[in-house]
Amino acid sequence: MTTRVLLCVAAMVLAMAVVGRAALQQSTQAADSTVRDRVYSHEQAKAGKATYDAKCAGCHDGGAMGPELWGDPFLTSWENKTVATLFERIKTTMPEDSPGSLTESELLNVIAYVLQTNGFTAGDHAMQNGSALAAMKFVRNK
Repeated sequence: MTTRVLLCVAAMVLAMAVVGRAALQQSTQAADSTVRDRVYSHEQAKAGKATYDAKCAGCHDGGAMGPELWGDPFLTSWENKTVATLFERIKTTMPEDSPGSLTESELLNVIAYVLQTNGFTAGDHAMQNGSALAAMKFVRNK
């Protein structure tokens, strides 16, 4: 092989190593994700409040029919569980009078509002469903 070909092959190997390392770091960060990591946006929480007020508050405010979704009892019951687990629970069981009626966007927005009410700081990007949500754990706020 010529020197030029060897240099091209070496450059490609180096580039693949850099891309692979970045993907591994991103994967590790996703696996270590928690609700403290600014995982929702202010806009998303604001939209979530509107949905919560319209479709959730009647049962959850004051714990009248369902548990309150903030505070120590909520965080204790969800600690170390994934946000995807909460997403699926809401998706399949809520609202009680019409389970499964919330859209994916409404579900994510309500979860963002729940995080906001529990004192978790918003970030620059809206929360998305998928593998990142499945890797994101509930923890107590500091």
